[in-house]
Amino acid sequence: MKKQWQKAAALLQKPWGLAAVCYAAALAGWLLYGVFCLGSDGLAAVRGSLREQSMAVQDFQLVNLEQTGENTLYTLNGDPQMILPDVSGQKIRSLTIQAQYTKDAREMCLYYTTAPGQDFSQEKRVFAVQADDGTCTYTLPRTRICTLRLDPCSPAENELLTMTVESITLNAPRSALAYFAPGWAGAFNLILWPGMAAALLNIAAGLLRLLLKGRKPA
Repeated sequence: MKKQWQKAAALLQKPWGLAAVCYAAALAGWLLYGVFCLGSDGLAAVRGSLREQSMAVQDFQLVNLEQTGENTLYTLNGDPQMILPDVSGQKIRSLTIQAQYTKDAREMCLYYTTAPGQDFSQEKRVFAVQADDGTCTYTLPRTRICTLRLDPCSPAENELLTMTVESITLNAPRSALAYFAPGWAGAFNLILWPGMAAALLNIAAGLLRLLLKGRKPA
């Protein structure tokens, strides 16, 4: 045991030692979180509180959108919205939509609220991960979801478009590997924050060494 502590101490004294420890801790934490989410969702699915649900255009309140066919919508301005006013009675982990657009859809995002009567805000929105077939999946945070507002596109005022919705699904099935895929934002955080933590710890260790050195008797 003493030798192991000595090896650990020697590792931490190397320039890259703290960084290695911080990145290893961040990776381990991410893997443990993935295991927790996978197990939690699996248990919720067995209990029936997390269920896949197919939605139709008629299930949404349409804002700045005109329904021109059973699954066809025409934008009336640059801010079309599809709102589910109350989903508080169920667990929502994701929303998946597959749609075809006559012009460039531009920005697409999903807003959510976590309390009844709460206003939508940019602090509570997620962006889609788009598959090769054009399917967009919005993954929501693991919190209570009360209301959803899908902004399916953001056309320019002079480029209004028609969208044909092929499918909308709440809680579409996910593979086990998907729970361990950090995405671009997660990967950025895994790279940035452990490095910053290591830098701060190195600075703190240097200041502590200087303090201890100054206290030594002459």
